[in-house]
Amino acid sequence: MSLRLAAVALVMLLTLGAGPSGAVRVDDWESHQPGPLAGAWRTYPFYEKTAFKEPPAIVVDDGRRALRLATAAEAMRIGRPMKVDVRRTPWLVWEWKPLVLPQGGDVRDRRRNDQAARVMLVFEGMKAIAYLWDTSAPVGAEAPPEELEIFQRVLIVVRSGTPGVGQWDRQKRDVYKDYRRVFGEEPRSINWVGLESHSNDTRTQSAALFGAVYFEPR
Repeated sequence: MSLRLAAVALVMLLTLGAGPSGAVRVDDWESHQPGPLAGAWRTYPFYEKTAFKEPPAIVVDDGRRALRLATAAEAMRIGRPMKVDVRRTPWLVWEWKPLVLPQGGDVRDRRRNDQAARVMLVFEGMKAIAYLWDTSAPVGAEAPPEELEIFQRVLIVVRSGTPGVGQWDRQKRDVYKDYRRVFGEEPRSINWVGLESHSNDTRTQSAALFGAVYFEPR
């Protein structure tokens, strides 16, 4: 292999965001051809049968494949079953690129609770944590545990507003620590990981790309 090809291969490896040894990989975008998303990923809640205006798709962005979610006055949730013990791999690392923020979205107001991008973790025992890029609420804002139809959920803002829109951003959170703090108990295993985009409350539009997503040990 020439030095030029070797350099290109190294850059591609770094760009793809491969996790370290012992990581639990969530995304599998490189195994998909560009086009509508298929495979293990499915929409949820499972009782909803939604015909999206623009279906979830694999796209090529900055030379790599990513998941694109785009909505128009609707909620889009794509996930897959995963078995993750956050006592062993507590760090969640993910890459996202918001493209369109839902105008007026604000996690602090249930009437306007829309975000361009969410990463949702559902634990055994039907408790969940979602990490958000919010339009209006500041970084660190949280929606306290709320009882939904089938589970209890906490929403945490990790990015906010227009700075960084259209650019790739990498986040890292200690999920074990967050769970202990918000629920006051030892976490059970994660059994579902979801990626979401919402504009149904504000009746606007949203769009985001998702890149590498994985859990890693300390």
